[in-house]
Amino acid sequence: MINKKWMKIVMIPMLVVPMYGLTTVSGQLQNSLTGENSFVKDAQAATTASQQAFIDKIAPAAQASQEKYHLLSSITLAQAILESGWGKSGLATQGYNLFGIKGKYNGQSVIMSTSEYVNGEWIKIDAEFRKYPSWNESVTDHTLLLVNGTSWNKNLYKKVVDATDYKVAANELQKAGYATSPTYAASLIRVIETYDLAKYDVLYDKILTQKSTSGKATVTSPTGNGVWTLPYKVKGVQSVSPASTYANKDIDLVSVATTKRGTYYQFKYNGKVIGWVDGKALTIYDSVNYDKVNVGRAKITSAPGNGIWSKPYNVYGREFVTNATTYAQQEIKLLREAQTAKGTYYQFSINNKTIGWIDKRALTIYPYDSVISSKAVNLDGQITNPTGNGIWTKAYKLEGTTSVAQATQYANQDVKISEVVETQHGTYYNISIGGRAIGWLDKNAITLYDQAEYNKAVTLDGTIKNVQGNAIWTEPYRTAGTKLVAQAEKYANKDVQIVREAKTPRGTYYQFKSGGNVIGWLDVKAFDMYDEITSNKAVNMEAVIENVEGNAVWTAPYKSVGVKLIGPASNYKDKTVKITREAQTSRGTYYEFSSNGKTVGWLDKKAFKTYSTIEYDESYVRDAVVTNVSGHTVWTLPYQVYGVKSVGSASNYNNKQAKITRRAKTDRGIYYQFSIDGKNVGWLDERAFDVYDTVEYNNVINKTALLSNPTGNGIWSAPYRVIGVKNVGQATSYANKTVQLVREAKTTRATYSQMSVDGKLIGWIDQRAFTNIR
Repeated sequence: MINKKWMKIVMIPMLVVPMYGLTTVSGQLQNSLTGENSFVKDAQAATTASQQAFIDKIAPAAQASQEKYHLLSSITLAQAILESGWGKSGLATQGYNLFGIKGKYNGQSVIMSTSEYVNGEWIKIDAEFRKYPSWNESVTDHTLLLVNGTSWNKNLYKKVVDATDYKVAANELQKAGYATSPTYAASLIRVIETYDLAKYDVLYDKILTQKSTSGKATVTSPTGNGVWTLPYKVKGVQSVSPASTYANKDIDLVSVATTKRGTYYQFKYNGKVIGWVDGKALTIYDSVNYDKVNVGRAKITSAPGNGIWSKPYNVYGREFVTNATTYAQQEIKLLREAQTAKGTYYQFSINNKTIGWIDKRALTIYPYDSVISSKAVNLDGQITNPTGNGIWTKAYKLEGTTSVAQATQYANQDVKISEVVETQHGTYYNISIGGRAIGWLDKNAITLYDQAEYNKAVTLDGTIKNVQGNAIWTEPYRTAGTKLVAQAEKYANKDVQIVREAKTPRGTYYQFKSGGNVIGWLDVKAFDMYDEITSNKAVNMEAVIENVEGNAVWTAPYKSVGVKLIGPASNYKDKTVKITREAQTSRGTYYEFSSNGKTVGWLDKKAFKTYSTIEYDESYVRDAVVTNVSGHTVWTLPYQVYGVKSVGSASNYNNKQAKITRRAKTDRGIYYQFSIDGKNVGWLDERAFDVYDTVEYNNVINKTALLSNPTGNGIWSAPYRVIGVKNVGQATSYANKTVQLVREAKTTRATYSQMSVDGKLIGWIDQRAFTNIR
């Protein structure tokens, strides 16, 4: 289909002239009209790039004119070539006038010197020629000249316009007197045939072949291409969009058609059929004819020029991995083989790592596998998948291996495996049966027995609860020699004794007894285990049962052997009870308790609010100040001892002098009984008190000393931290002075000396501040 921009026809006034001198400005085409034109003298000459560019430039306008007015494009093109010297004449370059038409175009003209053939000879004259905006208008104007004829004969060129054969049209053009040259028709025909211009007379292509297709492509060369409703130039075709709309987009191909002009593809984008595009605008990906497993061994021997890809080369979605030279001369394992239109490709791995796909031509493929690894083993198994497998004298595909038998001959038999070999094709076992060597068999034909990581004696108790899907075996399940004993449901809900435990890669299994007889092995998940009591001791505590939700009273610690339910803990909610025993299991701690002197049963420790027991309660006389009251309470007894009651908040006594009279220790801490102003108050946590030191002795002495270590020491009115002491100064005031020591006192904290200086009593200082005492 002709692009619409070429369809604009610039209508010009009819020229009233008898004929139009063609040829040339400054005589450039003089020889052409006599058949000596250098542009066409070699009838066999190939079209040069510049000549083809000229044709490509004006052909659309010529064909647009032909489509509208029927003038053959070949005639228009040949005249333009002859009369403009392939668009290089002065008139063609300065006035865009390709056909030497005289006069004005929309008032525009250019004066040029021209040669005309008059009375059998060439003469040179200056003439006014039409000046066009572009060659397109020149082509259209030329067509209208022939279509509209002259003022005296509108049908002068009718036979030219109506002709369907370029030879007829050329001769009719000369007969009508279009040119003065007697060889003009012959010149036109020679140009048309030399440059194959007749093909431009075919405005519409025919579809030569068309078929459905599938595949992927990317629009990689959109420039100059369009998307059409039909293959380009097929009759009825209409423009959809420029191909650049889909530049670098991936598309799905649905149909392919060929015309004389080329190959065109109908495509979809995002699932929607868009139109047809020239195949030259596309990078078309190959489809895979087949892709199959093909394990083998090869070496990369022709790496240069080859790449490694994530998929076979030029298949949609493939990505470049690396150059084949990266693995040049390396031995590889072939995994898969695929064929496309471009060739055969192999997916390969190195050291069990998949690398990518490579062209077959880069490889030397070996007919035999090699041994990648080999090791001695001691395994047991059973031939469970024999179909399609053979037994061989060596691992399959190794050079020299021969067939021994079909694996089906030994179906379901237990085997001993002594060696395992890995090749490109897989892993193979060297097997024997009953001590007799058999041969090599693919590992996939054998189900290996598990090997126990350990198998040890235990003493446990449990109930068989979870029987669904479980069975009892002579050995731990899937170990060598195991045989079915019974389904687990036969012993459902029975209490059993567990005597051995074994662990395999599959799980953990218990061997158990029932009624004194060993029954077999069963998955640990089938058992509801009793807890083992790790300790059980007598205690003596008071408590209240508070947290009864979800708790029950039992004849023994919960989940221990032989335990039975007595009743819900809620029957004893808020009751004060006596705890007589404490037992520890893997599940937790349990208390045996009595109520009103009668043993009731066992209950989880978390159900009790227990009272503290007093480890000791002794006379303890000290002076103190109540200072750390935050979070503390005064009680009638040490905190959490049975029968204790609150007296009040410790803050009621903040910073008050107190006399401590007793000290008691419980499992929660140490508590002091105290009085204030001779009146007993109650018990309070020791951390609430700032306790004064007591003086063990206070003696008169008469010594001298050097105050050499004053730093960090104060001078006090009495030994530091005894009741009533006050600070009277800092020892640094007497640093390195010799002083008189007159008294010495020892407290629970340290030894202190009273000093005087120059006969004046100063105060008490920590004795460690002095040296040279004598």
